[in-house]
Amino acid sequence: MKLTYRTINYEAQQFPLDIVESELGGKYRGNTWQVRYPRHIPVPFESPSLKYRGVSYQSQNLVTLTQPQAFCEIQPEAPSKHLTTVHTANICRILEHRRQVAEAHGDEQLLKMLESEAQQLAC
Repeated sequence: MKLTYRTINYEAQQFPLDIVESELGGKYRGNTWQVRYPRHIPVPFESPSLKYRGVSYQSQNLVTLTQPQAFCEIQPEAPSKHLTTVHTANICRILEHRRQVAEAHGDEQLLKMLESEAQQLAC
């Protein structure tokens, strides 16, 4: 396909896309429609060197995407044991600091609440 931008002619490469129609669709003003998406997006093998106002640069490589359903099926990973241990240690450290501040102010009610919370967390 020949294109022109500010009197500069160039050819654009069009990649053939494998279009898939999904089950989603409907009717709008009497016309039926369906959602279409590419089965995959092609990745260029070479990174072309480009110029903008006389400065050369290269575009970053594109990532090949799979079908949109694959993104919905990804399950979040369970946090590792190490992260859980660090999180609990941070909470216990904050509770200890709050207990010291409550002792300095002489707040007995807050001290009791913080001690019960520390027992629940097994600090």
